[in-house]
Amino acid sequence: MHRSLIVTILLATLALPSTGQADDRLVIGVPPWDGAQAKTAVVSEILQAMGYSVEILEASAPMVFQAMARGEVDINLSAWKPGQDEAFQPLVDAGDIRILGENLSGAWTGLAVPEAVYQAGLDSKARLTEFADRLDSTIQCIEPGSGAVAVTEAAIENDHYGLSDWNLMTTSTAGMLSQVGRSIDRDEWVVFCGWSPHWMNLRYEMRFLEDPENHWGNEGNGTRVYTLVRKGFSEDFPDVAKFLGRFHVESEVQSYWIKEYAYRDRSLEEMAVQWITDHPEIVGQWLEGLQTRDGHEAVEAVGRRFDGR
Repeated sequence: MHRSLIVTILLATLALPSTGQADDRLVIGVPPWDGAQAKTAVVSEILQAMGYSVEILEASAPMVFQAMARGEVDINLSAWKPGQDEAFQPLVDAGDIRILGENLSGAWTGLAVPEAVYQAGLDSKARLTEFADRLDSTIQCIEPGSGAVAVTEAAIENDHYGLSDWNLMTTSTAGMLSQVGRSIDRDEWVVFCGWSPHWMNLRYEMRFLEDPENHWGNEGNGTRVYTLVRKGFSEDFPDVAKFLGRFHVESEVQSYWIKEYAYRDRSLEEMAVQWITDHPEIVGQWLEGLQTRDGHEAVEAVGRRFDGR
């Protein structure tokens, strides 16, 4: 990514200096999810145009939240509710992390199946046990620590929909989707953790299963995705905090970012720069009345950075 440092952290260690001071360095914690990485790329490019040095720390979501509570990470753009409540809400309640607002509308998460499986009768989570033999009583999912895994594990542990004796197979997002693709190509049955926005909804003919118990939380308040900052961040970086509080897109926009990056194989920087260049009005709304690190108008500075690129 342009002028940013990507820091990959091993699961055993996480040792960054505290960011609890107002300088030009901002650390964004990002889990290994396409949507989070694409969204972070757009925000990072804008922050760099405002005069800040941006570091991207890649780690599991729980590790990012803990690092924020210790003051080692400033920002996270991918806190999903209700899937990750247990990982970050206690830190919010303790005052170690602050929620700035929602940054995504139209998010959806749950268990999904190929269209052919849905048409064959598996249209609801309440019917999973009817087809346990066809599915080998197994749900395919992504990385441990993700909201998708947490909510599915809870469904199994609490015997929602009679899933207490089912297995949960976890791997990377790419690994899970490779398995889904193979199953579809072979006309095999598979049930997996799905979410929107993501390119999987464009690549595969798939359907989300109904959730009559609303365990996955899409009804009512629905699935929500929040922007988090560490304690004291808004005081240290007031204009950045205002920008992040305003940063919000519809699911169709994030789907486009994910498709360009993860499906069409463009670099994160290329995707982000192109979108910012093509959408000055939206970016201008996020930055209206704000200043860069050195006191200039943020809208003008960002406009100059991306004009004609």
